[in-house]
Amino acid sequence: MPAYHYPPAHRLTVPLVLLLLTAGGLVLTTIRSYPSAPETINKTIQDVLVKPTQTSLNDLFDTIGSHPDRESNADYNYCQARRPDTKSYPAPKDKDAVLMSSQLFVRHGDRTPITVLPLDLGLTWECANMSAFSFTGPATDQDEKSPFQYANVVAHQVVTIPSQSPWSHQMWRGSCIPGQLTPLGAWQHRALGAALRNLYVDQLQFLPPTFDPLTVFIRSTDIWRTKQSAENLMAGLYGTQTGSSSSDVDPPVLQIHTLPIEIDYLTMNSNACPRISQLRAKIEGVSPVLKQLREDNVKFKKELKDLLGVERTWSGYMDTILPRVCHGQPLQCVQGDDDDEEKECVTHDTATKILQNVATQTTEMYRDAKGIFEVLQLGIGPLAQEIKRNLLAAKDNTTKVLLNVYSGHDTTLSPLLGMLDSADMRWPPYAANMLMELWKSGSDEHFVRVIYNHKIVETKSGWCDLSWCPLEKFTAHLDRFYVPDLAKQCQRQ
Repeated sequence: MPAYHYPPAHRLTVPLVLLLLTAGGLVLTTIRSYPSAPETINKTIQDVLVKPTQTSLNDLFDTIGSHPDRESNADYNYCQARRPDTKSYPAPKDKDAVLMSSQLFVRHGDRTPITVLPLDLGLTWECANMSAFSFTGPATDQDEKSPFQYANVVAHQVVTIPSQSPWSHQMWRGSCIPGQLTPLGAWQHRALGAALRNLYVDQLQFLPPTFDPLTVFIRSTDIWRTKQSAENLMAGLYGTQTGSSSSDVDPPVLQIHTLPIEIDYLTMNSNACPRISQLRAKIEGVSPVLKQLREDNVKFKKELKDLLGVERTWSGYMDTILPRVCHGQPLQCVQGDDDDEEKECVTHDTATKILQNVATQTTEMYRDAKGIFEVLQLGIGPLAQEIKRNLLAAKDNTTKVLLNVYSGHDTTLSPLLGMLDSADMRWPPYAANMLMELWKSGSDEHFVRVIYNHKIVETKSGWCDLSWCPLEKFTAHLDRFYVPDLAKQCQRQ
């Protein structure tokens, strides 16, 4: 994995992304500022959120959470995934091919840390001013004379952390709960939606120019940040749509479908399938790669534990450090026992090493380890079959859905990458996006393309060219992960 370089601590730069209203429309521009910028970033992004736009933002790759040598590392930025780009979007190999359907899998946008550690209590995370988005549903009673019958109603949950709470000393300041989508995360998905509009509506004329609920199916895990990410993605794709009391047509309804967490399969559900945990524990115990990772990092892990005051997994350490990097927050420091001693601090090299270790672990636990194939069968098999059903329904013209949107997590994208045998298994960035497209050639053959963070997925084994993979070969690969007696296999000891 290429090193992910950060600027020196004393010059940690943080970009501010501004939308400027000009005679020609909205223009994206980037400026840089220094460590006092987090509050400004929040206000800037909040201002942007209340002005959703359908204008494509994809022509200019923003540098949120980036670094001075971004151009040399442009293929990977944990803080911001690349979006589909009309300039680099690969043309189909058959110039007469027609796009039949697309399935989009996304990670939620930028969020606060999942856990609050002692060194986090001095931070401020603001989310209260983030504008939620809602399509308007039809009135329940057509004879109702409510003045709000066709209002574009926004229902927005707001977090408050009152200072008089007896436990406020255990929480950071501001208006964000742990793991909440930030205003920056919401903006990332509005920008992703705008990029998709530029590609699928304006360039390819694949999606209708106005929202048609019959053509878009949206599914999300039942987690606040993934549902908000889906809302904002659709805001970027289709913008505000309002009706009026004189209209003969009800406004469209945006429905986000969820499953109870007990039976969801957008992530590998080890609660529903206990054997997943059993197999993963066994792999972690015998994998020579993970054994070497542990041996190489004994001293480093002790340093992290001493510095942060808690012991975490590699992804846990990443979770508490990288959100600070993405927002220009100061990295964690502790004062030595002697006031004359220098503070010990997390450095950017620390963050780089953690990301490298996470990549090693992720590659092993989702693609390479002996025994991982059964884990993927149990964990990603149900989603693989849903992908296949969607592809065949589009091929056979038995559905009106053109775009299936799945709003999930890094733990949604990583097993998908492992299932595809992706050569790149680095941790999915915020707003990571994978498109699985079905095309029909001029000779009526069907092909699948898989585009991840604006690039065609390259496979480690070369089992298929995912820039133009025959549908039959692709679905045969999906069938490898099908377990007919899944419930029984999940309960094996």
